[in-house]
Amino acid sequence: MAAPAQHAPPRSETLVTRRSRRIGLACALAGAVFFSAKAIFIKLIYAYGIDATTTFALRMMIALPFFIALGVWCAARDRSPIARRDWFGMTGCGVLGFYLSSYLDFIGLSYIPASLERLILFLYPTFVVLLSWRVFKTRLDRAQVASLALSYAGVLLVVWQNLQVVGDASALAIGVAFTLTSAFTYACYVVISARIVPRVGSMRFTSYASSIACGFTLAHFFLLRDPAALIAPPTVYVYAVGMATLSTVLPILLVAEALRRLGANQVALISSIGPIATIAMAAIVLGETITGMQMVGAALVIAGVLLVSFRTPVRPA
Repeated sequence: MAAPAQHAPPRSETLVTRRSRRIGLACALAGAVFFSAKAIFIKLIYAYGIDATTTFALRMMIALPFFIALGVWCAARDRSPIARRDWFGMTGCGVLGFYLSSYLDFIGLSYIPASLERLILFLYPTFVVLLSWRVFKTRLDRAQVASLALSYAGVLLVVWQNLQVVGDASALAIGVAFTLTSAFTYACYVVISARIVPRVGSMRFTSYASSIACGFTLAHFFLLRDPAALIAPPTVYVYAVGMATLSTVLPILLVAEALRRLGANQVALISSIGPIATIAMAAIVLGETITGMQMVGAALVIAGVLLVSFRTPVRPA
């Protein structure tokens, strides 16, 4: 007996699926590029003599109303109660991922070029893999070990090349240390948040944790700095608004929409354009020197991170 014929999906359904995929691709690409501009905005603000603490406070102060509005919207759509342990978890994640990790990154950027900073931050999935290996006792196979080695070899190559260009080994070491620590703390945030997000919801989690982080950031600023430090030339505020909206809030929304339409693997693949976008913008806007050896190192980092990301997803509880 012949097998029943398989009916093709209606043409209208196919067109809707293709349109949804194109929208998802556009959101993922735009989110990666907009987020990559964050380091450029920070460097432009630093050029006016504004320090890392004040720059970080400006970013979070401007972003806070957007996160609160997003949280209100999420609360209206999802009225399910949040357990006390998840409130503690979101607070910890906000402090760890959106406050501490970001602040360390801002400090690192005051010592190293934006192109190097972005590559080091891009290593965070490798730290997630190592944390999962230690915490969850996941097994590392040879391909994963090779991917890790490829990523770190690429970073070492780029650091060595930057040392040849910049020549200040002390500043480079300090900046690399702060940025590596930022990547590691963000990886810790990813591992912890993977256990909470399924219970709370990704957008609700992000809006609440980010708002909490903004509160810690502003408390930090007003404890360490005089409010007069916020007085700056108008151009600084223009850059700060761009940093807070175009490179903070907007990418969160774009990536969330891309994840909904495409899934994590495809979004991770598209996001690999991020370091390349930062390198290009750093060369065009900031005048940073980009060499062929740096591009080789960047290619090694991106290849290693993509391989290890696809082979080892974060395991939620």
